[in-house]
Amino acid sequence: MSVKLTCPVCDRSQIETNTCPNCETDLSTYRMLAELPVETSIEAKESKRHIPIWLPVSVAVLFLLLGIGLGVASNSLISRQKPATTLTSNTATSSIPETKPDELVVSPTIAEKPKQVEQSQSKSCGGFNYVVRKGDSLSLIASRFYGDSNSWSLIIDANPELKGRESLIEIDEVLLVPNLENNCLKS
Repeated sequence: MSVKLTCPVCDRSQIETNTCPNCETDLSTYRMLAELPVETSIEAKESKRHIPIWLPVSVAVLFLLLGIGLGVASNSLISRQKPATTLTSNTATSSIPETKPDELVVSPTIAEKPKQVEQSQSKSCGGFNYVVRKGDSLSLIASRFYGDSNSWSLIIDANPELKGRESLIEIDEVLLVPNLENNCLKS
């Protein structure tokens, strides 16, 4: 049983061969498609696989419970970890003064720090205030202004609040950098 085709190029109908006699178009692909068996709608419904509604719902609930369980587990793990503590040597002195429970300790604010520096300025032959930047150390500051990184003790002498915490200067802390004695006028 040969299917009769219509040429898609010249629109000639009732063609029984694989070539159009009018325009010589190859119709072999069209013939193969036309000879494929046609599935009826009843057969298509029977061959379709039905997925029960409970399957995707149960998968979604499973993922939800898994997410909640992982969240609770990670939260309990985080809460069990001890906070990181820093070890200090026995020779270092603490910069936190000991207080009695009923005493109130007020630390100086940034606005009050320049006043403290100005008060210690009268003990030397002058100098200037320097605001500590990220990456600064006392030896770096001494090297920058004195040309000798070993002169950091002059900055400690001018800033007595630094004693005991020479390696723990803070960013935005105001320090007095005193003049060298050979730069001072002798009266």
